[in-house]
Amino acid sequence: VAGTGALPACAATDSKAPAPSASSLPTSTISDAEVAPLQLFSSSTFNDEALFALGGASSQVSEVGEIMRIAQTINSRTGNPGDPGTDAFDAYFDVFGEWGDNLQKLADQVGTAHPVTRSNRLMRAATYSTQQLFFVLGTSNGSREEQAFQVTQDRWSAAIDTFTPAVRRGQVSSQWGPLPVYFFPARGSGKKPTVIISSGSDGQNVESMQFGVTAGLERGYNVALYEGPGQMSLLFKRGIPFTPDWDKVVAPVLSWVRKQPEVGKVALVGVSFGGMLCASAAAKVKGLNAVVLEPAAYSMPKLWSDTESVEIVRKTQGAPPAEKEKVQAEVNEGFLKRWPDMSRTEQFVLYKRGEIFSRQVLEEARAGKPISDYYALVEQMLKFDFEADYKQIRIPTMLTSNQGDEFFADPPKQAFEFLTNVPASQKVLLNLTAAQGASLHDQPIGPQVAQEYIFDWLDDMLR
Repeated sequence: VAGTGALPACAATDSKAPAPSASSLPTSTISDAEVAPLQLFSSSTFNDEALFALGGASSQVSEVGEIMRIAQTINSRTGNPGDPGTDAFDAYFDVFGEWGDNLQKLADQVGTAHPVTRSNRLMRAATYSTQQLFFVLGTSNGSREEQAFQVTQDRWSAAIDTFTPAVRRGQVSSQWGPLPVYFFPARGSGKKPTVIISSGSDGQNVESMQFGVTAGLERGYNVALYEGPGQMSLLFKRGIPFTPDWDKVVAPVLSWVRKQPEVGKVALVGVSFGGMLCASAAAKVKGLNAVVLEPAAYSMPKLWSDTESVEIVRKTQGAPPAEKEKVQAEVNEGFLKRWPDMSRTEQFVLYKRGEIFSRQVLEEARAGKPISDYYALVEQMLKFDFEADYKQIRIPTMLTSNQGDEFFADPPKQAFEFLTNVPASQKVLLNLTAAQGASLHDQPIGPQVAQEYIFDWLDDMLR
């Protein structure tokens, strides 16, 4: 019942260039046991996330030497444990915080006299506070989560204030209240192809720079970001968890984006958990010209490693209230008995993957309390199944899959089979491999590799 499972849009060929396929891309003879090319930390939990910070160097939102030195400092303080305890989470949080705070001070020192330097330092500071935000619930003081988010957001926001053309900020109305939107116009006049990037379960705006903002702007695309339920300000400041009705999130964002005068054809790009959620939007929202789901998955219950509890909860969904309440009490009692014996890493993963589905879990995690209603958490996850949505998608679709994906594994290949209403010439499964340096979930240290294939394909679809 540890539940330490997974969490954390556009395609068609034409006469100009064939879409990439599994056979046309480099293959890998590297085994899944060897797909992590660099071990900054013995803990896979720490290492997985730190690699994203390292990969951010491709978009100038981190620096390789800084990340290496940060990892070295953390390991000297902790002894580099394979199964970190609370003290190791504290050290990880503190060291990344020290570097981020120092970069913030250096950015403030140059002020407006050197805007590029200021922006770069703020971006790196935002990346390093993102690392704090990701792991704060494993530390001795999870109540700092909202503060860590705000620091990250403020740094990124100040950094994009230096962009030319100026980034446009807006808010769109939704049933969850206002949704923040950020529009990065491409250089030049006239209408341009546009990508709307939907982050995942724990990605921040600064991380979207390496997931399409930088690559899109380089190629003359407009780029739009937004914050939906379960993400960023809606989660950390307003306590609003994810909704499976992601089409109702994307629809008002798309409407706002299409009102911008520079916008031509529009693609939706869903990243990580967003690659699952955006299947709903691709199937139901009118006005999208293509969708990229990277990597693609279709069922949250099938990703959750506690399959026994998932099945118990699933089987009691139609049971009489008294019977359901009895099972719920038994599941929760068993879970709470196990809690004290779980490692801090196991507890952290449950906090991190649970807070996005339940405000109650978010509050308990911040207070360092056990999750009191594990049954309700699993019950909420059951709603996040998008197999039917994949079967309704009719627009050009690219799905990506990473060798050695520690969270999504094989579901992208299964999801591709569900695209029965997309013509064969308009659907692509892009397999990214360790041989390319693009292994692991979301290719953390191979973002350029993925974006090259994705935007080449988008060029064919949107231009």
